[in-house]
Formats: sequence, structure tokens, C-alpha cells
Amino acid sequence: MKTFKIYFFWIFFLLNFFIVFSQNKITPTNIYSVNFNNEKLNSSYIVVKKNNSLTLNFDDLNLKDSDYYYQINHLNHLWEKSKLIKSDYIEGYDDNLITNYSNSFNTLVDYKNFKITIPNENLKLKISGNYSISIHDSNGKFLFERKFSVLDEKAFLNIDFFKSKNLENFDFYQNLDVTVNCSNCNSMTGNSSQLKLVVIKNNQWDNKIVLSRPDFFFDNKLIYKNIEFKGGDEFYYFDTSNINSTNLKVFKTELSDIYNSYLRKDIEKTNKIYEYSPDINGKYLINQEIENYETENDYSRVFFSFKPVKVFEEDKIFVVGDFNNYEISEKHQLQLNNDTYFGNFLFKQGFYNYKYFKINSLGESNFIEANFWQTENNYTVLLYIKKNTDKYYSLIAYKEQKMML
Repeated sequence: MKTFKIYFFWIFFLLNFFIVFSQNKITPTNIYSVNFNNEKLNSSYIVVKKNNSLTLNFDDLNLKDSDYYYQINHLNHLWEKSKLIKSDYIEGYDDNLITNYSNSFNTLVDYKNFKITIPNENLKLKISGNYSISIHDSNGKFLFERKFSVLDEKAFLNIDFFKSKNLENFDFYQNLDVTVNCSNCNSMTGNSSQLKLVVIKNNQWDNKIVLSRPDFFFDNKLIYKNIEFKGGDEFYYFDTSNINSTNLKVFKTELSDIYNSYLRKDIEKTNKIYEYSPDINGKYLINQEIENYETENDYSRVFFSFKPVKVFEEDKIFVVGDFNNYEISEKHQLQLNNDTYFGNFLFKQGFYNYKYFKINSLGESNFIEANFWQTENNYTVLLYIKKNTDKYYSLIAYKEQKMML
């Protein structure tokens, strides 16, 4: 009976944890490589100016013919659904069929690539702020969504980095000062409006800080002081752009029914010594050396092995990054064998950053990483304003910058 209770607890806990921790609801197991096209390599979060276009594409590995539809949702500064109705922020039609798709060509893993570009002949966005694009099947069932923002620039941001002034956090934390440069700051800070400053580290939505009030007010600037984050550590990486070749991280490749890529074992790092390792702060880049890279890149099974410092059989270990939107799901869960965790998962040809994430039997969760003040991280800063006469938060300033001291 005791064993049954423990087993039931884990099922109940994991089902709820996957929903709570994940940046969005869990992406279906047949959907891969969900990606906003973004020419800026250093950009983690997608922000476009009004009337500029953006493109979302994804692969469906289900060989059955499927129709997919997309909807646009307006969100507040916390990425919760706003109170606006569709006609407030959309010109045209919502719930549109995705008609732009192509089958993979000359690949061992067959897939269909779907593409959505906004604005288009059916839909235009009318106002700034936070949005999500959600994908549904032909029965109206929600499948997944991704966030983006539209900018109506009315102020400019500066970011300054420094080590923590708290002696206990001195070696492990990073601090930011954010300065808002505005022509008439008084008009934004009176009783007639609300300001919200949001700071996000490495596109990890559960690791954001929301500030409602600047520390200092001036006629031409507002200053937010001592915004503190754990430094974390550099990401692990692998490169399967050349799918049948080895490299520093891929020690073996083989061809069976599909390509297989074997990674060197990852060993848990500790807080003792910082080791610089250039990364792209959690992002991934699909190989673009192929002319039709969206449909001619193949998928391979990528084999992971990870050895933590301490092993507890109750721990659940997952591989996460931008490639899966930091989702905690069985789709990328490792399995314990002796003192090492193993797993193999499908990845499209490309360069990937990733980390390991753990939840233990008590429900405690964290990235398995050390913390160093020197770690290079990308920080996204977003400034919103909502006047008392408005029904939504408008995005009026944005900046993304790598932490380099």
C-alpha cells in the first residue's frame, strides 16, 4: 500500500508540475523545431515594431495529413490574457487555417513544415503590447503557443551590469541598473498611468522580475536600481549541423534507420571554479547552409548522458532549452542507469544550447548548475505603460543586452 501511495503521488505531482513550470502548455510529441525566424543572433525574445513582420514555423512529424489553425491573443505585462476583445487588436480574421506548408525533401525522417507570417492578407495587428500565437487542430483543440511583443517605441533603455553588493551573493549573483530615457518622464509617472518594467534572463519566463516603480525620478530619465539575478552557469551545447560528422561534443555518429549522434558525457559542474564556455544563452540555430533549410535538414537521434555529483533514484532529470521552450515533460526526460542518466531525443540539424533540470521527491525543482557572477547571460528588458483611460499595457521600450563585466 505504501508503494502505491508513493507511485500515485509522483503521477499526481508530475502532471501538475509539468503544467505549472512549463512556459506554456506542453507541446505535443509530434511537433518539433517551433521557431520564430529571427535574423538577430543575440535576440532571445521576439519583439517587432508595429507593422513589421515576423514568421513562426514548426515541423509536424506525424505522417497523417493534418490541418492546423492559428489564433492571436493579446496579453498583459505578465503574459496573462488581457481584457480586450479581438476587434480591439486585430484587423481582419482570427482562427485562420495555415496554408503555407511543405513536405521534407531527401530526409530519412519525414515531416511537414508549417509557416505563418504576420501580418498577412487575413490579419494585421493594430496595437502594441504582448501577444501569443496559439496553434489548434481542426477540432479546435489547443496544441501549443509562443509569445512575442509589438513595440511602439516612446522611450529608450540603458542597462548597466555589476557584481552584487551583498557580500553573501558577491560571487554568485549579477545586478542590473536600468535607465529609462524619456523626453517627458513626468507624464509617465503620475497618477494617470501605471508603469511596469519586466526583466527576463535568457528567455526563461519563470525567471523574470517585474517592477512597478522606479527608484529615482527625473524629468528626462527614470532609474531602476539593483535588479538581482543568480548568475547561473554557461549552457552545454552540441552541433549536429553536419549530421554525419563528429566534432568536439559529438564523439560518434552512425546510420541505422535514421542518423544517430552520440554526445560526450556531461559531468555536473560545481561552484568551485568558473570555466568560460562560449554559448548562445539557451538558443538554438537550425543549420542554414542548405538552400531550403526548413525542409531539407534531417533529424537525428541525439544520445545524452549526464552524471550528477549525487544520485537519488527519486530525482527526475530533464533536458531543457529554447529548443523545447524550457518545457518539463516526458518528451525530454532522462532515465537513470547506475550512477548516470541517459536519454535520446530527436533534434533537427543545427547548433543547440541546453541545460539539465531536476525535480526531487519533495517537489523542489532547479536547474542543475553552479552559480558564478562571471557567467555571460542575455537580459531582456521591457517597459510597459497603461494609462487610466486605456484597457491594455502598451510596450514603449525594449532592450536586450549580454551581461559582460
